[in-house]
Amino acid sequence: MSDDKRIKLLYRVEPGCLGPTGQDFIEGFCNFANEKIKPPVYALFSFVPRYDKSLPEREYKVGNKNLSEQQVSAYLGRLEKDKNQFEEQIDELLSHAIDAYLKRTNKT
Repeated sequence: MSDDKRIKLLYRVEPGCLGPTGQDFIEGFCNFANEKIKPPVYALFSFVPRYDKSLPEREYKVGNKNLSEQQVSAYLGRLEKDKNQFEEQIDELLSHAIDAYLKRTNKT
C-alpha cells in the first residue's frame, strides 16, 4: 500500500504520562516511540509531544486530508478493523514503550 493511501495517525503524547518530570523527557520519548512502535501495513504513526491541550490527542489523515471520526471509522471498517480496537492497541503499544523508555532512562 502506498504511503498516500495509508491512514496516518498523529498521536500527541501527554508529558504527564512519563511522570511528574515528564516534560523533561517527552521529546526523547517521542523519538523512542517513533523508532520502536511499528505500525500495521495500512497505517503510519507519528508520536509528538502534546504541549497544546487545545489540539486533539489523535489526528488522522489520508494523503493530506484530515479525517473526521466517522471517516476514520469508515476507512478502518473497509479494512475490517474496528477504530476502538485500533486505538486500544496503539495505547497498549504506547504504554509498553513508556515502560521500556522509563526503565532505560532510569539506568543512566
